[in-house]
Amino acid sequence: MTAIVLALGASLGWGISDFLGGLKSRAVSVLSVLLISQVTALILLAIMAVVRGAGPPDASSLGFAALAGLGETVGIAALYRGLAVGTMSIVAPIAATAPIVPLLAGLATGQVPSPLQFTGLALALIGLVFTAYRSGGGKSGGSPVTPSVVYGLLAALGLGTFFFTMHNAGTGDVGWALLTARLTAVIAIASVVVVKRHRVTVPRNSLPTIALIGVLIIAADFLYTTASTLGLVSIAAVLGSLHSIVTIVLARIVLNERLERAQQVGIAASVIGVLAISAA
Repeated sequence: MTAIVLALGASLGWGISDFLGGLKSRAVSVLSVLLISQVTALILLAIMAVVRGAGPPDASSLGFAALAGLGETVGIAALYRGLAVGTMSIVAPIAATAPIVPLLAGLATGQVPSPLQFTGLALALIGLVFTAYRSGGGKSGGSPVTPSVVYGLLAALGLGTFFFTMHNAGTGDVGWALLTARLTAVIAIASVVVVKRHRVTVPRNSLPTIALIGVLIIAADFLYTTASTLGLVSIAAVLGSLHSIVTIVLARIVLNERLERAQQVGIAASVIGVLAISAA
């Protein structure tokens, strides 16, 4: 039960950070949002590492952490861009199919959920797919559907890679795994900024919100990594990916994005899936 609560906590943190990141990316470049939020997270994690005083784990754990950092960077960049140019209530649910990656990997390595848990996982994933449904002949709220779908799928692949590799990295030391992943992410983002000669400019009044995104991300990453080491990675990944529901609800409340009947059914199915997983 502890792993389930932690994974759901991660979904809340990611959902809020995704919404804020997508919202800020409509006025500020995605690279600027990513760099500032990730540097904020890196500084906090470095301070925590110094305070803890723990030595680094083995090279294998650090390698998985670096891959996790790259995967999350690609996933978040695609997600923020999609949320900025597309429709939040399409991009976010498609990105939430990311657990398929660790689910398949977990099954391949012998992590088999109980029948009730497997039913819950299936319901949650099916619910997320239904939540992604939008009618309207290729348009939704004035935004083309195609970019939303493409960015959503790219985000799913990147975040799915993060879910699986961070689980492996966390078996060594969670603090070092998070620090290594964040350092890798900052190096990757900074490299793109230099190559593209991108000018990082952010309005002063946006800095606190963008910095908050970094804090929320590392908090959610910590909760997920801990949850995945305490329980099955497939379950932690699916529950963590319910962050899309948080993003959709915020988009409905703040941006007045309309939810269609199929999306309402999808959210309900995901919630039932969570209850089934929790009851097992």
